[in-house]
Amino acid sequence: MFNLLDRYIAKRVILASLLILFLLIMLRAIFSVLEESRLIGRGDYEMADAFLYVALMLPQKILELFPMGVLIGSLFGLGMLAANNELTVMRSAGMTTWRIAGATLKASLILMVGVLVLSEIVAPVASKYAQQLRTSSLSDGKVSRSATGLWAKRDNQIIHISSIHKNGEMHSISLFELDKDYQVKKLTEAKTARVTDEKWFLFEVTESHFFSDRVDKKYFDKMNWKNPIDEDNIETLTLKPETLNIKGLLKYKKYLTNNSLDSGEIELAIWQKILLPFSLAIMMILAASFVFGPMRDVSMGARVLTGVMLGFGFHLAKQSFGPISLIYGMSPFIGAIIPLLVFSSLAIWLMRKSG
Repeated sequence: MFNLLDRYIAKRVILASLLILFLLIMLRAIFSVLEESRLIGRGDYEMADAFLYVALMLPQKILELFPMGVLIGSLFGLGMLAANNELTVMRSAGMTTWRIAGATLKASLILMVGVLVLSEIVAPVASKYAQQLRTSSLSDGKVSRSATGLWAKRDNQIIHISSIHKNGEMHSISLFELDKDYQVKKLTEAKTARVTDEKWFLFEVTESHFFSDRVDKKYFDKMNWKNPIDEDNIETLTLKPETLNIKGLLKYKKYLTNNSLDSGEIELAIWQKILLPFSLAIMMILAASFVFGPMRDVSMGARVLTGVMLGFGFHLAKQSFGPISLIYGMSPFIGAIIPLLVFSSLAIWLMRKSG
C-alpha cells in the first residue's frame, strides 16, 4: 500500500502537521489559561485547578484544531518538498500530481487512527474529569458530577439531577430531605425544572413523606423551588455534546427522543464526529491542490498564511452551517456535510486545473 515515495511524502506531511498542531494547541492552551484565570478565587478554584482543567481539555481542543493543523502542516510539508525541487524530480520521474496527492491521502489514514482514538476514548474521559474538577472546585465541593448525573448538597437536603440542558432546563430531579439522624424523611421527584418569571419551578412533581408506619404521597403539576445551584455555574454544568463520544451521543439522543425533546443538536454532533476523519483527507488534498496550483511559486510564509486562512475558513464554516441547518429545520447531516463538500469541490477543481 505504501511504496518508498509514499512513505517519504507521508513522513514529511505527518511530521509537519504534528509540528503545526503542537504550536496551535500551545497557543490555544495559553488563551484557555487566561480565560480560566477569571474564575480563580471563586469557591476552591485555584491556579493549579485552572492549569489541570486546561490540560485535561487539551485532547478536545486538539480535535477542534486537527483539520486546521493538518491543512497548514500539509502546505508546509509539501511546500518544503517543492522548495527543494523534490516534487519536480518526482514529476519528472513520471509521478503525476494526482499520484502525489494520493500519497498525502494515504498519510491521512494514519492521522485518522489518532483522531478516532482521541475522539472516542481519550477526549471524552479527560473532558469528563475536567468538568468534574471544575464543578467541584467552583462550588466548594458542594456540587459534583457522576456517571448518573449531578449531585449537590444544601443543609439537610441532597439533590440529584440527571441532566442539565444548554438552555438551563433540568430533567429528572430528586430532592432527598434528611432528618437529624440522616434518615430520609421526604423525597421530592420532578420530571423537569426551569425558570419562569425569574423563579425556579418544578413540574410534574411527586412528593413522598416517610413515617415509621406509612408513606404519604402527594402530586403537583407545578411547585416553587429554591434552587441551590449558583446560576452563574449552570452553564458550566450543562452537557456539552462535543465532549461525548459517539456511543454517549447516541445514548443522549435516545434519552431526548424518549422524553419528546429536541435532539437536533445531538444529531449534528454525531454527524460531525463521524465526518471528522474525512475532513483530514479533504484538508490534505486541498493542501496538495494549492501547492501544485495557485501557490506553486510563492514563498513558504505565503503558504502558511493561506493555510491559516483556509483552515480558519473551514472551522468557521463547520461552526456556522451546523447551527444554521438546525435553525431552518434542515437535516443535521446536511449542516455537517456542506463544509466538507464545499472544500472538497474546491480541492478537486484546483487539482484538475493544475493538471
